Amino acid sequence: MPSENQRVSNSATDAFFVFADNDDTFMFADENGEEPTNEDNSGSQAVPNSPPTPVAVWKVLIVDDDVLIHRATILALEDCTFESKRLTFLHAHSGAQAKYLIQTHPDTALILLDVVMETDDAGLQLVQYIRAELHNYHVRIILRTGQPGEAPEASVILDYDINDYRLKTELTRQKLITVVISSLRSYGNILTIENRNSELTLALDYLQQTQTQLIQAEKMSSLGQMVAGVAHEINNPINFIYGNLFHTETYVQGLLKLIKTYQEHYPTPVQAIQTTAESIDFPFLMEDLPKLFDSMQAGSNRIKHIVESLRNFSRLDEAEIKPVDIHSGIDSTLLILQHRLQANGQHPEIAVIKEYGQLPLVNCYVGALNQVFMNILSNAIDALEIGTGDWGITSETFSLPTIRIRTEIQNANRVLIRIADNGLGMSESILKRIFNPFFTTKPVGSGTGLGLSISYSIVVKQHGGNLTCSSAPGKGTEFVIDIFIWSLD
Repeated sequence: MPSENQRVSNSATDAFFVFADNDDTFMFADENGEEPTNEDNSGSQAVPNSPPTPVAVWKVLIVDDDVLIHRATILALEDCTFESKRLTFLHAHSGAQAKYLIQTHPDTALILLDVVMETDDAGLQLVQYIRAELHNYHVRIILRTGQPGEAPEASVILDYDINDYRLKTELTRQKLITVVISSLRSYGNILTIENRNSELTLALDYLQQTQTQLIQAEKMSSLGQMVAGVAHEINNPINFIYGNLFHTETYVQGLLKLIKTYQEHYPTPVQAIQTTAESIDFPFLMEDLPKLFDSMQAGSNRIKHIVESLRNFSRLDEAEIKPVDIHSGIDSTLLILQHRLQANGQHPEIAVIKEYGQLPLVNCYVGALNQVFMNILSNAIDALEIGTGDWGITSETFSLPTIRIRTEIQNANRVLIRIADNGLGMSESILKRIFNPFFTTKPVGSGTGLGLSISYSIVVKQHGGNLTCSSAPGKGTEFVIDIFIWSLD
């Protein structure tokens, strides 16, 4: 007794070669060409190699050069359903026509395939085309041959990726239904597995993003605590030195004035004083001591500036949005990276060109945005340490490694921050992946592949802006940070 998934008219017979009536649906390939004529437009036109989606109907492609086989197959399966979905038939009378149909209908579930058609191995060539060229491993393929000597079962099963091998003479109506239902069930299971794989891929991507955010949070917190601690420890002694330098210089100037007064009133000192003055090169001391104080003053000023920049940069743990001077954040980052910009034995000095526009204070997460500047500028320095190319962004050529930073207002409500270098640039394949978590072109141990991924998350997800990159081999690289100017109201 037929199951619910195998409803068949009781009037049908087990005879295989019978004709279908006029109400049957056909989707034939044009016998004079390769493009099919579709007498039933219900069939969907899918994009080749598109990901599997749940089926609305089961598409069955009948490939045989005998029109009687097509009609008999239709009659045997006309009332067959599986999982409450009907069968829709596509027809091809040659391997060439079948190639066109399977390419335009990649969601075909089952192919009932003849072997000998326009050539003795046309069906086997079609199998190779489907699996090797279209990379379609979902569709189930059943070989139905009337000439088993042309395609022996043992060799075909071993050499070709087919799912069943049947003689046409053995396929009665009920056996055909059994084979079709079994194949459709297999195809449905494959689609389920593919969809589950897609879900797992999405889940894995989400976990990677979550992991990136956790690493970012830990990195931000650790870096912020370290920099803030260093800045605090340096700040105390430098304030002591800086505060006492003024008084020390005043005292020394007083002593020098006193000595000068003595020289004016006692131009001929005793021998002991004269000997001591000569031993310490007193005239040079009188001239150089003020210069030393000026140098110490400049040095302490620079240390205070560095400490202020460290404290500014260390605001990584500030969770609230506040008005920020973008240029101050960039300058602070450049100061921290100053040692990498200087010339050394491996590379010349890296020039920094700052073309700052008139920007208002921008409401943002200051510490997070400073981290973006740090990541992008560090990558630019890494690239310039390798070599330089033509400045593809501005069509200018620089002999020295150069970083150009430009800021501007666009459309009155957006701030654009452009950071470009004249390094060797990137290929298109690398450019497409630079924002992917854990992707890096640096040697093992030299990079985590998280810097640009974190930067993208900060700009796009945290600030609702956009981060883009343009680059080409030998033409340098430019990152554009696009942030909206929005109020706290």
